[in-house]
Amino acid sequence: MSTDSSDRPLKPWATLKDVARHVGVSESAASVILNGSKSGTRVSATTRMSVLRAAEELGYRPNAVARSLQTGRTDRIAVYSGRTVLDARNRFFAEVLGGLVEGAAEAGVNLVIHATGKTTDQLLDLVSSRSVDGIVIHCGADDPIIRILQEFKVPAVTIADKVPGLPAVVVDDVAGGVLQAHHLANCGHRHALLMGPHYPTSSGEARTAAFRERWLSMGLQVTQTSDASLGLLRTDEIDCLTSKKDRATCIVAWNDSVAEAACRTLDDLAVQIPKDVAIIGFDGIEHHSRQKYELTTIHAPWEEVGSTAARILKNLVDGKDIEPVTKLPVTFQRGKTT
Repeated sequence: MSTDSSDRPLKPWATLKDVARHVGVSESAASVILNGSKSGTRVSATTRMSVLRAAEELGYRPNAVARSLQTGRTDRIAVYSGRTVLDARNRFFAEVLGGLVEGAAEAGVNLVIHATGKTTDQLLDLVSSRSVDGIVIHCGADDPIIRILQEFKVPAVTIADKVPGLPAVVVDDVAGGVLQAHHLANCGHRHALLMGPHYPTSSGEARTAAFRERWLSMGLQVTQTSDASLGLLRTDEIDCLTSKKDRATCIVAWNDSVAEAACRTLDDLAVQIPKDVAIIGFDGIEHHSRQKYELTTIHAPWEEVGSTAARILKNLVDGKDIEPVTKLPVTFQRGKTT
């Protein structure tokens, strides 16, 4: 009667002592070859090949804790999201996390996710104990993690928003704002309602400033709001869009979430999109659920931002020279809201 392989007991991993005994060398010699430990033990090429072959045959796996003590590395990087909870249901974070996982794998390191959306004792312990080699952050310059990273000299890379003193991986927010302005002007719009972020972000401020500057340079009119928390329109903003005299005929949102919320608000008011009011966003993340409106937007490669940040952080940990800012290009994405 055959026995299902899944019922067989698992063979335990071999230890360093097992490998050394199998080849007939000292444990220190085997450790030099397999764990990269530093000692005065010298090994020949023949011995090295024999040890490596035995390790593979016996199923030896290096002890990660011991190796980190010897090398000063954990081969782990972390990601932290500041005030925002790292929720994979959030399309922005889903894209970034996917890229981080891919980039970490390519760099040969593991990814630790700190998902609470705030600085906690657990995060402080993680950083202060050097349980990770470095950290990718998405937060404001006033976040407490910045001081902690500086105090413990932990390598860090920021994404999406620049933080003074830290290398950053961002998208070309200025080019995106200019693309928004030219598209709407070419569509014949002359008065825009510009919806900026309700909290300070360098990316949001760069986008809105770039749009405003280019829009005004063409002699066009703009009404700006800085309270676009959920894309909900205040009474004065609704009046700006629906009044008959010199009304705004388009909305420029600093991100897609705000643009989509504005679409829903206008839909409730029976305002036709884009016939009565056109809307353009910024992000261009693919939406897998069915949406009533297919946004015209600026596509930002957030997955590539994540993978690039992971690779740059690994280079930073390795002591390599890196650029202060890595800027990835954006592209115009035509939808049905303009």
